[in-house]
Amino acid sequence: MSEHISSSDNPAPSSLQRSRDLLSASAIRALAEDGWARLRWWVDGPALVGFMVIMVALLGPFSGGVRPIPPLDSIAPSTIRAERDVLVEDQRASQLRRDEAAAAVWPAFDYDSNLYFEFGQPVRAAIAAMVARREAGALPRAKRRQAFQDDLGAPVGAATFALIEKLERPEDIAAAITFFFNTVLNRLVIDKRAALPRQGGINVRDLATGEVRGLPDTREVLDLAQVRRMMRARAGDAPYGTARIVRTWVLESALSLIKPNMKANPLLTDALRKRASEAVEPVFVKISSGEVVIREGDRVTRAVQERLRYLNQGAHRRSPWSEVAAFGALLATFMVLGGLFFRRSGAAAALPGRKAAYIVLTVVLITTVLSMLAFYAGRNLAEGVAIERQIAANLAPVALATLLLVHLIDGRTSFIVGVVLSLLIALRVSGDVGQVAYYLVGVLVAGVAARRCRRRADLLKAGIAVALAQMAMAPLVTVLSGGFGGGGEGWRAGLLMVAFAGGSGLLAAVCATGLMTLLEYVFDETTDMRLMELASADNALLKELALKCPGTYYHSMVIANLAEAAGDEIGANGLQCRVMALYHDIGKTVRPAYFAENQRGGNIHDRLPPELSARIIFAHIKDGIDIARRHRLGRPILDAITQHQGTTLLRVFFARAQEIARASGKAANEADFRYPGPRPRNREAGILLLADAVEAATRALDNPQPAEVRARIDAVVEEKINDRQLDECDLTLKDIAAVRGAFQRVLTLGVYHSRIDYPPVAPAANGENGREDRGHRAIHTLPGMAERHS
Repeated sequence: MSEHISSSDNPAPSSLQRSRDLLSASAIRALAEDGWARLRWWVDGPALVGFMVIMVALLGPFSGGVRPIPPLDSIAPSTIRAERDVLVEDQRASQLRRDEAAAAVWPAFDYDSNLYFEFGQPVRAAIAAMVARREAGALPRAKRRQAFQDDLGAPVGAATFALIEKLERPEDIAAAITFFFNTVLNRLVIDKRAALPRQGGINVRDLATGEVRGLPDTREVLDLAQVRRMMRARAGDAPYGTARIVRTWVLESALSLIKPNMKANPLLTDALRKRASEAVEPVFVKISSGEVVIREGDRVTRAVQERLRYLNQGAHRRSPWSEVAAFGALLATFMVLGGLFFRRSGAAAALPGRKAAYIVLTVVLITTVLSMLAFYAGRNLAEGVAIERQIAANLAPVALATLLLVHLIDGRTSFIVGVVLSLLIALRVSGDVGQVAYYLVGVLVAGVAARRCRRRADLLKAGIAVALAQMAMAPLVTVLSGGFGGGGEGWRAGLLMVAFAGGSGLLAAVCATGLMTLLEYVFDETTDMRLMELASADNALLKELALKCPGTYYHSMVIANLAEAAGDEIGANGLQCRVMALYHDIGKTVRPAYFAENQRGGNIHDRLPPELSARIIFAHIKDGIDIARRHRLGRPILDAITQHQGTTLLRVFFARAQEIARASGKAANEADFRYPGPRPRNREAGILLLADAVEAATRALDNPQPAEVRARIDAVVEEKINDRQLDECDLTLKDIAAVRGAFQRVLTLGVYHSRIDYPPVAPAANGENGREDRGHRAIHTLPGMAERHS
């Protein structure tokens, strides 16, 4: 665009070129947002670190320090409460439970279930050996008797042994002794009953299978004395056979050979008790965050001292630096993932750059500070009325961030920030999932309600909606978490909880109303509420425009109607289109007489060289930029001022320059008579450019009819498309078709609509009727009335 005229020795075109270059540079600087354009790591780095430090200080889950334990029976000098949830093992209670579990384990005994089955085999072997020695006759009787005693394990008298050797069937002795063993074949036999516990049962381990079973009734167990009595009682039933002659010896031998098949096993008892002790779950003591351990003025008891020891034990187990690092890493993770979310989801426009990042960080800090202040204030209030302090978490205005960011940035950013803040603040105040749900409801309602806010008073309505939603949500969360219990205290806690929920929404609305203006000013942001203020006819700049440039003001009003209708038609920001149209020519207030719509009685430019006229026309953009920046009108207005003409050619002045150039034999450069741009870069600016050109073109129609208006609109739009003025904005062909329809509807129905041609009023006679007729005639014959209406 910055091309010089073909004749380098002509000073006027060179001056015009320098003017265009200066204007282009001014527009570029204005659209670069000054200090927000580039990253400055020496500023942004410390700012980000400072943000992290403050957030960790506000929300970090720091451990409470070790508290001194007051002496027993002393008076507590101050209230001591838990700053964090504490969960520590009550070692004394745990050991007591382990001891009880170990003591409950019954003593263990080993039971040889095969013992009595195997007793008959050694008896039969001893009898067989005796018979073999007798038949061999190698040993004297005395030695044979001794050998028999050793094999049998029971004493045998000499006379009895002689009888035994003479028995026709000595094996009958083995059968009779085995009979006595069989009387207690499946019974549990212990040496002495004193080995059994006086109360409770025993554990019996079968040595054959290794199975351990409990025996709750020890009366089933026999001692040796009982077994011997049973054997004596059964002596008459024994199958002695040929051994009947020695039946007394058989009984005595059986009584001497019987032995217990069960005996105590202390090692197994200790192992079972150890196992039972280890299986006992440890006893934990939980002290919730904010729980009062002792109040100021109360007497210190052993129970209080014990709970203070638990608090100190929990503090010793935590490392404050590891908690700081963990929370900082969590916060950094949220920030990194949030940035990646916007970048990868194609929402780069939602978080356009450095300024938006600073706005988000500032809103997050403000919301966090206010939430923590409200939380601590609510805790003190709850403590003052002896109510559970945890309900103070409902007073935190987490929805404030959403109310602000939905206007300062966009809905998507406000939702993401609201979710993250809900998690972080809930983690700080309670760590309860129900609290997160409560905050998220407020965030969602704020996001929905705030999107419809066009005036600052509407923020109060959004806050009321948040308050009502949170008041309905708070009881639900409380019921799901177990409630407050019954009684008067439960009712008081419930009422205070609902009051806190409502107060949170109202607090968010009040703070948002005040902070919105401050943030708009500090960051030079233009929200819809700011646009509504700029659109007001009471605005000082619009009044000045109407006073100094009435033609420009009327021109801007018509364009505003066109642009707003077109913006609404294609889903763009119609309010922004309107405000951009109202202020796009604000620079003409500096030299109003040089613009055709404000001239009466001739055109000044008829007496000026075309190059000078072009410089004057171009200058209204530079003047508009200065006015917009001086009054901090915001980025949309700067877009409107710099882009509403794009690089359009000043055809009238270029045609005159061509005539002059042909007369002098030189050529005029078309590029010198084009606006310096830039061309429209968003849909709203593109709509404004089309509306400006359409309004100017249709105003020149002598008798505008709908068909003529439509044809003129189509011609203008086609001309701008062919001139590539819309190449840099994202208006689609479908959008442009909808814009044409909106323009025609507004122009044919709202501007160039048909009017009734009233017939002249006949002169009236004197009297009341005459006065009424004169008044009526005066109304219908005001000069220029039809023109003003059209």
